[in-house]
Amino acid sequence: MKTEKTASQGQYTINRATKSLHEHILISAGDAPSEGTEVRRHAFLRLLGPGLLSGTSGNDPSAVTTYAIDGARIGYGHLWLLLFTTPLYYAVQFACAKIGRVSQKGLSQLLLERYGTKVALAISLLLSISNVALIAADLAAIGSGLELIMGIAWGYFIAPLALALWFLTCRPDFEAFKKIFLTMSLVFLAYILASIFTHANWGSVLMHTLIPQMRWDLAGISSAVALLGATISPYSMFWQSHAEIEEQRGGTLKQQLRATRLDVGSGAMIGQTIVYFIMVTTASTLFVHHRPMLTAIDAAYALEPLAGRLARYLFAIGLIGSGLVAIPVLLRSTFYAVSGACGWSPFSGGKAWQRGIYLVLLAAVVLAFMSLALNIPGIELILWSNILAAIIAPLLVISILWIGNQRAIMKDQCLSLPHSMSLVIIAFILVASVLLLFYQLFAS
Repeated sequence: MKTEKTASQGQYTINRATKSLHEHILISAGDAPSEGTEVRRHAFLRLLGPGLLSGTSGNDPSAVTTYAIDGARIGYGHLWLLLFTTPLYYAVQFACAKIGRVSQKGLSQLLLERYGTKVALAISLLLSISNVALIAADLAAIGSGLELIMGIAWGYFIAPLALALWFLTCRPDFEAFKKIFLTMSLVFLAYILASIFTHANWGSVLMHTLIPQMRWDLAGISSAVALLGATISPYSMFWQSHAEIEEQRGGTLKQQLRATRLDVGSGAMIGQTIVYFIMVTTASTLFVHHRPMLTAIDAAYALEPLAGRLARYLFAIGLIGSGLVAIPVLLRSTFYAVSGACGWSPFSGGKAWQRGIYLVLLAAVVLAFMSLALNIPGIELILWSNILAAIIAPLLVISILWIGNQRAIMKDQCLSLPHSMSLVIIAFILVASVLLLFYQLFAS
């Protein structure tokens, strides 16, 4: 309680200092802050909450590469799947945020209380394995981004990158760093402009966006499953619920939930819009020209119609920025899951908590580095790490559905019937797609 009170006072002091600085700048410019200005400023700041971070960090290097692989291999074929899953992705993230806001507990804590230690630990272990694979893939992708800039093989960057990210994630002022990295990752907005310069067939784009089509071979199904895993990612569910607890929101519970809805919605829309144009651009370049997607350089090639020789540097900045956002989120979500399943409080403070988070973060980074040492091809590692995420995701979606409809937990804020049906649909899609993938693997 003492730690929470101190953190709350510190947040209040920062907010007052920020407000005073803002007013000083306006007064110096001869424009005193009006009530309308104050309202707009706070509305803008809400957009920089955990929902926007979750939506944007979901486009981590492994996810961006997975979407680029899909566009390069399948063309426009899976645009409809992206459109269809975007509102379902929002439904999952908002459900997690709502559970965190109302219960003030993380998913792993609730799983421990409702299902027992064995179930909570099993799901936490599966999430940890998935996160380690994604961290490994993201480290490889960031290293590839640095290779594009410096011309040094990406493998040399892995150890110092892992060490630096471990250090940054444990810093108390990580919040300031994450917004810098978030800004860097927005370079992927360039794909929206690039799609105009690639002379995409917009009639075909529209048709494939609105009319479902599917390739039933192994390449088509595995690409679709990886796309689903990159979109409905398990780590973002744990992150969203815990980050919502940590986020300071004013007003009544209903007002807080409205702010949460806006926050999560903005993250979903921005993140998925970027994904859509990544797929359109890579389909219009790599797929049309029959260029295989083998390295990060191939993904950068898709930006050449817009940026020319600068394409590799532009793509590299996006990889680095998005990775620096995503890996700390992955690391913290791993700790949230493990700590909750073990009955630890991630907000309790003290030396024991510090040692615990250092050990969990260090173990995740070391295991990620070991997986890279197995010489698994980078593109395959990225693809299958997201397939693994898709295998785990339906277990969490079903758990969220059950928790979100428990009055003992949610009081009078249980999930609505349409919201619950959305979770049922996405769970069914994930399970069906994974079963189809296993069928193709054993049949081929």
